Amino acid sequence: MTRALENRMSSNDRIAALEAIDVSAVDALKTVKAEQDVLAERLQQLEDKRSAVAEPVYLRVRGDYETRNRELDQKAAPLKQQARVQYLELSSLLDRYAGDHEAITLDRQEIELRHQLGEFDDAEFKRRIADLETELAARADALARAREIKAAFLQAFHSEAELQMAATAPAAPPPAAPAVATVAETPPPAAPASSAGTPTMPAGFRTLETEPVGDRTQVFAAMPPMPPAPPPPPAASAATAAMPLPPAPPPASPAKPVRPPSETQMMPVLDIPLPTRNSAAPAAPSGATVVVRAARLVPQNPEAGRNSVVLNLNSVSIGADAASDVRVGGPGVDAKHAQLTVSMAGYTVVDLGSPHGTRVNAEKIRERLLRDQDVIQIGAARWVFREG
Repeated sequence: MTRALENRMSSNDRIAALEAIDVSAVDALKTVKAEQDVLAERLQQLEDKRSAVAEPVYLRVRGDYETRNRELDQKAAPLKQQARVQYLELSSLLDRYAGDHEAITLDRQEIELRHQLGEFDDAEFKRRIADLETELAARADALARAREIKAAFLQAFHSEAELQMAATAPAAPPPAAPAVATVAETPPPAAPASSAGTPTMPAGFRTLETEPVGDRTQVFAAMPPMPPAPPPPPAASAATAAMPLPPAPPPASPAKPVRPPSETQMMPVLDIPLPTRNSAAPAAPSGATVVVRAARLVPQNPEAGRNSVVLNLNSVSIGADAASDVRVGGPGVDAKHAQLTVSMAGYTVVDLGSPHGTRVNAEKIRERLLRDQDVIQIGAARWVFREG
């Protein structure tokens, strides 16, 4: 079998592998995305005309559009999963074809160098170059076709990050409980009378502890003042006063030094039942110790800015308003768009009723308890939520 026939078969195999990729889900997603784009444009126009119509009319039309958008999201979810599985295979082929093209390019340069060094004459050089040119053209065709298919996949998604979001683990079930908070039952500590340097925790309080995370450990407020000491006993009688006094107690041990921020800090929390959130994490029982990890939002594109947003115990507002903690511009961003809050369960992102919505892992949400590596999208800006 000649080298030319081997090259043709190799080229046919490459094209056949590309044709085996199922793009039916991509074609269906393009239709869904086109309708979603139309709805997004109509919602924007609706906001512009809000002041010209009665509020019930505005709410009715907006509700219809949002209901249809949710239906499209549900329809697109399984299609996106199918497309991501096929995109995994395409990415593998694309990497292989790019490597093949690079290898044959290096082979051509090697033959040119050996000819210049006099290893073989012009006739042999032309014969070898002709074979390489044929193989190079075949590999270039396969690489170009793979890139065309990739472009078709990207047209069905809002971004390449969304396309790659869950492609590595399509069948992984969600964890039973988020990793941002762990609950451990601890018995109430006994307060012996002899411990002079340790303050007693008032009744009806429990402690909230943070895990040591270097210089990112949260610093909590100081303990409330201790209750006043009981009044002294009434004056002793003359007979009692004549009795010898007991020996003075030993001096109290010196106060403990202030702990550095890297150690665990404690903050009293009133023992009030906490409101449950729509999440898999149960509310912390009374007397429990809750660990809250430090977290941050890492920008993924220029629209999200350059610097990470460090999260603490205060809520973080996100929007186009200048007073927002995280200010985001561009289309699809409202003045008060979303808010990040912290609770016993962890960090939660809440959409503040924005018409364009807030997305977590490409899914439009109203409220979502965040997990490590979740992708938050507001308008065109994207962040990755990372803990620790």
